Order: sequence, then C-alpha cells, then structure tokens
Amino acid sequence: MSEEKPAIQEIKLGDCPICGSKNTLKALQYIHDIPYFGKVMESTIICEKCGYRSADVMILEEKEPKLYTVKVEEEKDLFTRVVRSKSGTIELEELGIKIEPGPASQGFVSNVEGVLERVRETLLMAKDFKEQENDKEAVKKIDELLDYIEDVKEGKKSLTVKIMDPFGNSALIGEKVKSRLLTKEEIKKLSTGPYVVIEPEKLEDKEAK
Repeated sequence: MSEEKPAIQEIKLGDCPICGSKNTLKALQYIHDIPYFGKVMESTIICEKCGYRSADVMILEEKEPKLYTVKVEEEKDLFTRVVRSKSGTIELEELGIKIEPGPASQGFVSNVEGVLERVRETLLMAKDFKEQENDKEAVKKIDELLDYIEDVKEGKKSLTVKIMDPFGNSALIGEKVKSRLLTKEEIKKLSTGPYVVIEPEKLEDKEAK
C-alpha cells in the first residue's frame, strides 16, 4: 500500500512579524495520509523577504497523549517513521540527548535516520563553538556522541528512540514500535526547555552497551 502524494495548499498570511515586510508571509500546508496511522498536516510559515521560517505538524484525527518507543538495532530500523510536532519530546536514550519543545523547535515528518542527521548537524555546530573556546573536554564528549551515531547507522550499536507528546500530535510508526498512554505524572514532567539537552553522565557507560 503506497502513501498518497501530499496535497499542497498555499495561504497568504500578510505582513512578516520579523522584518515587517508587507504581504510577504505565507503558509504552505502538506496533507499526508500515513498508512495505519491517519492524516497528518505539515505546516510551514515562510517570509518571502527575510527568509523567516517556522514549521509544525498536526495530526488531523483525535489522538491520546502517548509514549512511543523503538529499539534501533539494524539498518531497516532507521526507516521507522517519525512524526514530531512542536509539542513532542524526542529522547535518544543511550546518547543522553533530548529534543524538546521550545523557541527553536520545529515540527517535521521524517524517519529515525533523519532525526539522527538533525542531531549530528547540531552537534557539529556545538563542536565548532567549543573548539573556538578551546574546551577540549566538551569537544571530546561531542566526538564520542558523533562516533556513537555513526555506529548506530552502521548497525554496530543499538539506540532506544522515544517520543512523547501531551497533545497526541507526535508518534513513531513502524513494525517494532511499542506505545502506551502517558500518565498524568509523566505529562507534568515533560519539559519546555532548550532544543537539545545532553546529559554527559550518559557517555560514561556507552561503550559497555
């Protein structure tokens, strides 16, 4: 069963709130009908003048707050579908990395490999910054994370990927995916902090996994 080609709708929104240009702000909406899941709308707001961009994802069917988990152990697991809205938190357990709601967050429809590439790009930017500061310890830790990501892509190491969304607008989709409802306590603990959080203590025992 093939996924239908996304329908694209363009909506003029008026003036840009960032640069103030007149009638340069527009929204592009993509409707995905994802097999065994339902309809999902990707919405991207763009200013044609200054390049301002903001993206989000909304599931067009009523969903409950859930935790989705998948264990990435081989190449095919990298193609597990990821639907992430701005309200979704992605956790890469063995790396000690979280992608959380916040001012810099973006919604997207991708796969696990795409998420790892986004994280890799963020880590490379962080590495450049730390190298300029001559923070050798931080650079070493970032290199360890980058090496682990490459090992996951090559099937040498496993990675537990989780996604949680209190509004039910995010999900993992694939044969190996497990899911359950979020508890009220878990929903309360979901962070609205920075985009990427690295927990250094997670690095200590990575080699043993």
